[in-house]
Amino acid sequence: MSAALTREARQFLFATRHAVLSTYSMKYPGYPFGAIAPFICSQQAEPIILVNANAEHAKNMHENAKVSLLVFSEAQNQHAHAQLTLIGEALPSDKNDSDLRARYLRYFPDAVTYFDLEEFHLYRIRVEHVRYIAGLGRLDWFEGDSLNEDLADSMLASQESGIVSHMNEDHIDSMLEYCQHVHGVTADQAEMIGLDADGFDVKYMHGEEVYGQLRFNFDQPVLNAMDARKALVALAQAGRS
Repeated sequence: MSAALTREARQFLFATRHAVLSTYSMKYPGYPFGAIAPFICSQQAEPIILVNANAEHAKNMHENAKVSLLVFSEAQNQHAHAQLTLIGEALPSDKNDSDLRARYLRYFPDAVTYFDLEEFHLYRIRVEHVRYIAGLGRLDWFEGDSLNEDLADSMLASQESGIVSHMNEDHIDSMLEYCQHVHGVTADQAEMIGLDADGFDVKYMHGEEVYGQLRFNFDQPVLNAMDARKALVALAQAGRS
């Protein structure tokens, strides 16, 4: 698989929150069990899901950790848009990891009450195999470690919250310019939600109403706060030129 298509697959993964998680059914052995599973990605490009211990998925994963995650966009015509299938193992993740908790709740703020309930647990999916369909004639299988082999030195797990806070406190004007320059969207408020190796997400507003969320991809992967600063400054300069 080409490096360009692999990078595109990871960009799609980082940019997407919608998926169907399939686990090996304990109730009906031999059959997969699938259900919608909102997720975020860790800074190592591993999907993170929050699961109730009483849910079918939790029971299934306790007995057999092998899972499949079908990641898809919100587009109405699913046949014409990319989709990504991740095959791997669901492993317990530390719900008390403050950086991971903060990242998850920026994307899913309504989940805050679940984090305080003992029966809810975080899982990370260690990806073994990937099937990416980008469009007609642009599809392939590749190994899971291709998603994060260049992220071993990433420091964003501990630095992301600081970057996001800094942008939201001191650079609102820049984010409004990003929205206009990259997406042609005029907004009077913008807030960075999260930043990863391949880009960042911004929700934009008119008054108090949230109108949507926009994704901005970096030209090159960023691994730390300094890399992120350079990429964000370059994007701002491009918008003003």
